[in-house]
Amino acid sequence: MPAPVHIDFENAFAPGASVLIDSLDPYVPSLAKPWNSRRVAHLYRRLGFGATRQQIEQGLQMDPSDLVDQLLDAAAALPPPAPPAWANWTTATYAGNNALVDAHRQELRNRWYSDMLDEGVRAKMAFFWHNHFVTELLVYGCNAYMWSYYALLHQYAFGNFRDFVLEMGKNPAMLVYLNGNVNEAGEPNENYARELMELFTMGEGNGYTQFDVVEMARSLTGWKASFNDCTPPFFDPGKFDNNPKTLFGVTGNFDFTSAHQSIFSERPVQVSRFITGKIYRHFVFEQEESYVINDLSATFRDNNWELLPVLKQLFKSEHFFEERFLTARMKSPLETLIPVLKIAGASSTVHVPPAWWNDIAFWSDRLGQVIFGPPNVAGWPEHRSWINESTLVSRWNYAALVSALVLQNAALRENLRDLAIALTGNSKDPALITAALVEFVLGQALDPIYSHAAVEYFKASIPEGYFTDGSWNLSWDEVPYQIDNLWKYLFKLPEFQLN
Repeated sequence: MPAPVHIDFENAFAPGASVLIDSLDPYVPSLAKPWNSRRVAHLYRRLGFGATRQQIEQGLQMDPSDLVDQLLDAAAALPPPAPPAWANWTTATYAGNNALVDAHRQELRNRWYSDMLDEGVRAKMAFFWHNHFVTELLVYGCNAYMWSYYALLHQYAFGNFRDFVLEMGKNPAMLVYLNGNVNEAGEPNENYARELMELFTMGEGNGYTQFDVVEMARSLTGWKASFNDCTPPFFDPGKFDNNPKTLFGVTGNFDFTSAHQSIFSERPVQVSRFITGKIYRHFVFEQEESYVINDLSATFRDNNWELLPVLKQLFKSEHFFEERFLTARMKSPLETLIPVLKIAGASSTVHVPPAWWNDIAFWSDRLGQVIFGPPNVAGWPEHRSWINESTLVSRWNYAALVSALVLQNAALRENLRDLAIALTGNSKDPALITAALVEFVLGQALDPIYSHAAVEYFKASIPEGYFTDGSWNLSWDEVPYQIDNLWKYLFKLPEFQLN
């Protein structure tokens, strides 16, 4: 059997030439740019955590813009997450039961994983905002605050960004994490005020001064959250600086609400460009195209800071479906692990026991991505930072371990067989079967030398004579294990690391 392919790490992920100039007009399929399974899968990979074969087939029957509308509208229309029984528990309620504290944290983490697998779109968008409005559970340490933060990320994932920012500022997890709870008249704490402008709305040094930071901090005084007691946040008017402040050259007695709103009224261009740029870099490509950001930011402002019109314009566009973007973004750890379950047709309610999520949580942690645990207020740097000489081998191994979990479940083993049958019309040709499975997993074909090796991995330990005399077929008991063997080869290719 062939040895694993050597990866030229420096060149495998080189950004290459600058992207082509195409428009944000809606994508219209053409001979040069067809609406095919690759582009349907591209949409699902970027908006969520991949697509099943059935989703791709259904997508092919739809107009691209209609499919984008369907996915985004359905995600935006989901009801707010139902609170768990412990959503408002205080420290006293837990009565020192640390095992129960940890169990509830695992429960919510696993709930998010399950949604990533089953629902995808809102779960991913909320996770994007988790890496924008960063908090760390180990800092605020309160389960009720964790729930409040999680619920807010989901509630506003596709909503009004200005309202989102305002509500995040008085969320108890954020109040504790960036010291808003100790920001008082006469002793202003600048932490949240600085990050509000630098990381959450405008970008570093982009339209504000140190004086604005101080005046913003004074404006936001008075909100309290006691993480020791884990009680609800509240406003203490006695701790509010009830004196005039000057923000962005405008003087008034700004309070929490009016100070937040002043960012959008006085610095709309900075906000719109910074936020749309971040959305673009996460969902399309790590290098921005200024003309795209210009158009998206204008849409953002013209729609009164509503996120959904911006997302629809981007994901429907000719630009988004450009060939160069189809496999051009580095996978995060969760984008590496969860899609292995997705391609096997796994459902969290039917196939995935809690122990599997515990394993995936551990493996994702080892790869540098922990739900409710970004490394600092700036979040995960993403893109190339996910891969280095030590994490690359671990990404191969952990993806293979997820595939090994799949093989433990008889129904999922049959799903793998059914996938191969459906993709190939129940072919008996190992080369054709391999090519179909490769494109389904990687979103692209392999060069001949690698595709030949892939066929050999798919054949696994089956003697060659069974293929040449036509006696082998996809009904053989060994087929799911052959597919698993192919997966393990593909996991080691540079193409698998790209989304």
